[in-house]
Amino acid sequence: MISGFIGLFQNAFSDPYILIRFMHLAAAVVAIGAVTVTDSMLMLLHFKQKFAPVFAKLASVLSLLVWIGLAVLGFTGIYLISQYPENVHGWFFQTKMVLVSIVFFNGIVLNEKVTPRFRNLADDWDPESIEVIKFERFAGVFALISIIGWWTIFFIIFANQYV
Repeated sequence: MISGFIGLFQNAFSDPYILIRFMHLAAAVVAIGAVTVTDSMLMLLHFKQKFAPVFAKLASVLSLLVWIGLAVLGFTGIYLISQYPENVHGWFFQTKMVLVSIVFFNGIVLNEKVTPRFRNLADDWDPESIEVIKFERFAGVFALISIIGWWTIFFIIFANQYV
């Protein structure tokens, strides 16, 4: 049984295309998981203010995971496109790339604007202060764009085989 299972993986991963597709999917799962946790933390801060310092430290680590996942997605995606360039002309692929662009630029805003402000506010988190209220609104909008964008891309990938 175990040797059959190992043989299945050996056969599957002997083809570079299958290995790269697996890496592409694994990077997507890592990035989406980190995005979901990070963006959920930003939205939960309104209700769990005492966790702000912990969330601020976790956000930096999770942000790194998102960018690593995005980099792996980019490199593996280039390889996958090179193997099947006809996919570029499909509306699923084009829709996915528009969403990827939105998520990418939104991620830059989250990384360069939201995370540093969050780190500065985290130690003295006062939910009644104007600065925190403005931050929650600002961060909430970009976190919502991020989480909806990433999950929409993920569902588009799987919907492609059924439409």
